[in-house]
Amino acid sequence: MNPAYPGDAVVELTRALVGIDSVSPSLAPGAAGESAIADVVADRLAAAGFEVRTVEAAVPGRPSVVATRTGSGPGRSVVLNGHLDTVGVEGMDDPFGARIAGERMLGRGTSDMKGGVAGLIVAAERLAASDAPGLLTVALVSDEEDGSVGATAVLADLASRGETADVCLIAEPTWLDLAVAHRGYAVVRVTISGRAAHSSQPDEAVDVMPAFAALLAAIEAAGLRVREGAPHPLLGHGSLMATVARAGTAPFTVAARAEVIIERRTLPGEAGAAALDEVRALVGALAAEHGAVTWEVDQVIARDAWEADAAGPAAELADLLAAALGAPGRTGAPYWMESALWQAAGIPAVVCGPAGGGLHAVDEWVDLGQLRRFPVVVERAVRKFLTS
Repeated sequence: MNPAYPGDAVVELTRALVGIDSVSPSLAPGAAGESAIADVVADRLAAAGFEVRTVEAAVPGRPSVVATRTGSGPGRSVVLNGHLDTVGVEGMDDPFGARIAGERMLGRGTSDMKGGVAGLIVAAERLAASDAPGLLTVALVSDEEDGSVGATAVLADLASRGETADVCLIAEPTWLDLAVAHRGYAVVRVTISGRAAHSSQPDEAVDVMPAFAALLAAIEAAGLRVREGAPHPLLGHGSLMATVARAGTAPFTVAARAEVIIERRTLPGEAGAAALDEVRALVGALAAEHGAVTWEVDQVIARDAWEADAAGPAAELADLLAAALGAPGRTGAPYWMESALWQAAGIPAVVCGPAGGGLHAVDEWVDLGQLRRFPVVVERAVRKFLTS
C-alpha cells in the first residue's frame, strides 16, 4: 500500500489505535484509560508539525490531547474533535486485534470512534503538509463515554488561553451522514426512607413499599404525557422512565429504604436540568398521601440537547461536507454527543464520521469504504472553509 494515499493511511492508523487498550476506567474499574493512546496521537501530530499539549482532566489519569497549527497565510479556524476512550470489552474474543474481514474492520473502537479519530488525524496531517491557511486545532478527548471530563477540561483550557474557533467538526459515527440534532438527557435519583421492623410486626415500621409503588406508577404516567407532546422532526419524542428501582433488604424485614433512578431524554429547547423540577413535582404530589416516609430528590447529571445552527460557520462547513460527500442525509441522534458542550462554549458544531455496526456490542466494526473516504472529504471541506 502507498502510505501517501489517505485511504491506506487511515486504515493503518485505525488498526494501530484499535490495538491500544483505551477502555474507560469509569465504566470498567481498573481499565487502561487513555494515557497510552494519548501518547501515540500526540507524537503523531507533533511529527506533522503541530504544537501539542496534554490537558489533564479533574480526574487523574484521564489525559486529552490538543494540537494546534497556524498556517503561513491568513484564514479561518477549525477544531477537529474526537474521543479516545471506548466502552468495555466483556464477551469479546479479540477486542484489540483490528481484524479485517472483507470490507469490515472488527474490534473495540473501530466505529466508536477510533476510525473517526484516525480520519481526522490523517486529514490534519495533509492540511499541515500543504500549509493550509488559518488555525487548525485537533482536540482528542478522554471520557466521552461517561462523564465528559476530558471535553470539559479541554474547553476550560481553551478558554483560559483565549483560544476559540469558528467551528468544530466532531467525527462521531454517523455513516457519513450529517447529524444535525441530538437529544439531551438527565438522570435524577429519588430516595425514600422509612423505618425497618420485623415483618411479623409491621405496625412498628414505616414501610416504603406503598410510596415506592406509587412513585413507579407516577413515573409511568408522566412518561406517557411526555410522549403526547409534539415530536421533533428528526428526534421524535422525549422520554421519562425509571431505569433502576431498588427497595427492601430481606424477606422478613419491612422495607426501610427505596431508590429509583429516573432518566429523562429531552429535545432541543428543553433544558436537561428541568428534569429535576419535573421529578420534584411528581414527588410533591405523592408526599401528601405518603407523608410517613421521607423523600430526597437529587440530580445525578444533566446534559442539554443540541441542534446545529441553520446559518453561520457550522452551516457553511456542513454544506462543504455535503458537497464533498454528494448529498448525504441529515439525521438526528437519539443519544447524546459532546457537540452540545462545544456549542454551549461558543464553538458551533458539525457532526460527521465513518461507521459500521455493533456500537458498544461484542461485534463492533467499521466500514472500510467509509473509513477510506472520510479523510479525503474532511481535507477537502476544511481546506475550503479555512480559505473562504
